[in-house]
Amino acid sequence: MRQIIPEHARAPGPPTPLWSGRPILWSAMDDSAADHHPGPRNVSATTDGDRARLHFPGGRLRPSDWTALAALAADHGGAVHTVAGGGLELRGIEPEPAGGVQQDGDDPTARRLWERATDTGLLPPGGPRRLPVVLASPLAGLLDGHHDLADLPDRLSAALAGHTGIDALAGRLLLGLDDGSGDVLAHTPDLAAVVDGPGGTARIHVAGRAIAVRVPVDHAAVVLADVAAHLARSAGPADVPASGELHDLVVVALDSHPLTTTVTRDAGARVTSPSTPVERRLAAAPPTVGWVDTSDGLVSLLAVVAEGAIPARLAEFLGAVERPGTVSADGVIGLHGLTEGMAEQVVRVLAPMGMIFDATSPWVTGSA
Repeated sequence: MRQIIPEHARAPGPPTPLWSGRPILWSAMDDSAADHHPGPRNVSATTDGDRARLHFPGGRLRPSDWTALAALAADHGGAVHTVAGGGLELRGIEPEPAGGVQQDGDDPTARRLWERATDTGLLPPGGPRRLPVVLASPLAGLLDGHHDLADLPDRLSAALAGHTGIDALAGRLLLGLDDGSGDVLAHTPDLAAVVDGPGGTARIHVAGRAIAVRVPVDHAAVVLADVAAHLARSAGPADVPASGELHDLVVVALDSHPLTTTVTRDAGARVTSPSTPVERRLAAAPPTVGWVDTSDGLVSLLAVVAEGAIPARLAEFLGAVERPGTVSADGVIGLHGLTEGMAEQVVRVLAPMGMIFDATSPWVTGSA
């Protein structure tokens, strides 16, 4: 990790059991529903008053996503804001007066926003969907000890979107894909797959702790989505627990899934479930920012922005770099696959625009 301090950088009670006694109905064991295809992805999108929030699969963004967000932000508040769980939020969306209670997208202003987002390819055809948040390790496959997750985040989001009723778990269930470094597990996801070495399998964690179940990496998206859907069916939309209150229902579902394998564990081990709300669990240690020399001979740049606000102009420049991007659960913006010369130019241009690469900045340490 190379320290960057650019010349112009700104220093700115026990849970209630959920088992309903209903039989487990697994989907057809076919990964085709979760196959990754270029084009629009299953981005979770919701509105809340004057705010519109988007969660990209695993916090991964394409250059075109930044470009589309910049255009939307220019008309709505002038900035994109980072939020918990690797989400991005547009603010200042003034709803039009209307009688009665409106649902997501019912307000004409919000509907026009989502239509524009769909036209730009930011959202898939059909408009916004409410999906559980999917966290993924932002440096997966780029450093020693960070195993490649390939397209698992996109495949998991696609598999979730293929299940009816999964929207009942939006904002409640936190899913994770960890590359073996533990960066996602640090946020205690309710349900996670950890790719921890060769062999083509991942270990499963529930409520932040490993259980005696492994799954082939190629099937991890289907298994996690199936178990999440089983939770939604068994608990019912009115009784879905707050994020973190998962235990026996999920463990039984994982043990019985035809694509998982039970492995030996301590007979006295038991999964416990923290009752901490998802927002608090997403507040982790100060994020790592700066220049990262990756194992492919290229560079990743990691930065934060003051108050989590990415001005529309800065978002436009992030798209113009034309490299893969990420937004982590703790609000770190990443640009990946840069040559050293490109990285130096990006720092020179983006630091004066508000990107903070200095690990000692109060906006990184949390003292601001």
